[in-house]
Amino acid sequence: MRGENVIRVLIADEIARIVGDLEKLEPYTDVVDVCGVAHQPSAVIEEAWLRQPDVLVLHEGFAELPTADFAAHLGSVSPATRVLLMTAADALAVADSWTAAAVSESAGGAELLQAIRIAAGVLPPSGGRRDATQPDNTDAAVEPGQRGIRAPRGRATVVVTFSGKGGTGTSMVATNLAVTLADGAGGRAALVDVDLQFGDAAAMLHVENHLLSIADLAAHGDDIDTALLDDVLATGPAEVRILRAPSSPELGETVVAANLRSIMRATAKAHAFVVVDTPSHIDERVLEVFELADRVLLVTSYNLSAVRGTKATLLLLEALGVDPDRVGVVLNHTRPRTNYRREDIEEILGRTSLIDLPYDPRVDPSLDSGTPIVVAQPRSELARRLVALADLIAVPAAVEEVEGELPAPAPPVYRRRFSLGRR
Repeated sequence: MRGENVIRVLIADEIARIVGDLEKLEPYTDVVDVCGVAHQPSAVIEEAWLRQPDVLVLHEGFAELPTADFAAHLGSVSPATRVLLMTAADALAVADSWTAAAVSESAGGAELLQAIRIAAGVLPPSGGRRDATQPDNTDAAVEPGQRGIRAPRGRATVVVTFSGKGGTGTSMVATNLAVTLADGAGGRAALVDVDLQFGDAAAMLHVENHLLSIADLAAHGDDIDTALLDDVLATGPAEVRILRAPSSPELGETVVAANLRSIMRATAKAHAFVVVDTPSHIDERVLEVFELADRVLLVTSYNLSAVRGTKATLLLLEALGVDPDRVGVVLNHTRPRTNYRREDIEEILGRTSLIDLPYDPRVDPSLDSGTPIVVAQPRSELARRLVALADLIAVPAAVEEVEGELPAPAPPVYRRRFSLGRR
């Protein structure tokens, strides 16, 4: 989990040298976590995207792209990753600004560890401990474990998770994503459960005993101030704020689309990130949050009925005028074995997926205990990919200036096409 004093390292090199580096680092597993390896140049960028390491240990000349292009591509997929260059030269020097440190390929374990710590920003280039009284104007001021999640300026980044079929893991993705974003943004993230009849995000985050819900906010119409919002929101792991679904299904009918826009506006003003968990059907209120979303994540599993539902949703969002660039597909393995490959699913959908989440039998126990997998099993492959997904969503939002208000409603013409008039 973020904030642990362990440096996550990805090693990119030929297999023989990777084995040697692993042996050198074996005594230092309490300090260095080798989170992945790439033994083919073509796989370096993809592994960096999936693993989000603090330090990439890269052998000189191993990357396929020219150094400038490689550095730009690496920065776009894993902004917090810094490069430690392994070189055959005796005189070590950082020749280009895209590398954070350099070390001889013949270096022993202690020397390699020191170079990794320098690259991560834990030690200054001299090798001594960094003087906390001195200003640090370099990009090295990223604490190991921090992933480049930066709070956007103005209103929150709104992320909606949806699946047209239940059982694909939409709520699992939403809860873990919200906790990860909250952890990286100092608690300034919220989870809004708009599965208004049977939402269980509160139980998944162990705040089901919190009495107030989204229905209590809806009763106030447009008059939702900061103090009221703070009272209604529960607090979960990593200080994530949770707006739970109503405690009984009939109360869900008291929340109409106009209420939901006011609620989303107030929540977006008070947070850096807002994740919205939705039911597995589309109604006026789900369409409302689609329109408000900066990103829509369609969660699908490796079975044909779920993929068909995702395909239909993609067509619906296109008809509604939702920008395709705002829509991403998350593939989630809900079973240990599947009959389809990732490429098969992407061919059916006609688009590539953002990320492929592996099966982990510990997911259900984590949900039952109210502890998300990113907290319960932070070193698991599933947790790491969920963190990578959070980073992928969060970083672009920190680059562009965003407005202080949510966008105006889209014209209702498309809604009438699907017999979904405003309520």
